Amino acid sequence: MDVYVVRHGQTEWNVKGLLQGSSDVELTEAGHAQAAATSAALAGILDSNTTVVTSPLVRARDTADAIARALGTGVEVDARLRERAYGAWEGITPEERESNWPEEVKAWRTYGSADVPGFEHHDIVRQRMVEAIEEWAERAQGPLLVVSHGSSARVGMQGLVGLPLDHRTLGNLGNAAWSRLTRRSRGDWTLERHNVTPETLGEKP
Repeated sequence: MDVYVVRHGQTEWNVKGLLQGSSDVELTEAGHAQAAATSAALAGILDSNTTVVTSPLVRARDTADAIARALGTGVEVDARLRERAYGAWEGITPEERESNWPEEVKAWRTYGSADVPGFEHHDIVRQRMVEAIEEWAERAQGPLLVVSHGSSARVGMQGLVGLPLDHRTLGNLGNAAWSRLTRRSRGDWTLERHNVTPETLGEKP
């Protein structure tokens, strides 16, 4: 089966370079436009037989709602698809992170994790993302489309295809971009396309 992992559209915090994590930040006007463009592109590939599941955070939910409307289907919500919690780093500027946590920022840039109060580490994010996607893939009668977030989606996909988590072996998804995976059985996954946008959809993998 085919599984599509979609990142939400742009938010104001994306524009400002702030980590959102568990903070509930709405889409910008540009983010809604991105979600609409992605919805139209995916409607040319998928149909109402697609199961759409989303993170409960509003930026993901609004993106999922736009896609589901275009496909003529409904939306399920799964809290396991939420973004990684960044704890004390959420909503502060990069300069504040550098000033107050210089060693932790260095570790984060090298390994993707940091010992910061409230920071959710790789193994926890991977576990919940993989569990959620595997379970929904078992239940889906057709293609599965998951709407999530930049960090949790990346770590989840690394977990599904067995890539190590000690560094960024997979690049981030852009806003309203998606990846397509194929699943033959539980634990047997292939990443077919990554970071696809409406503009790059027709390009060869």
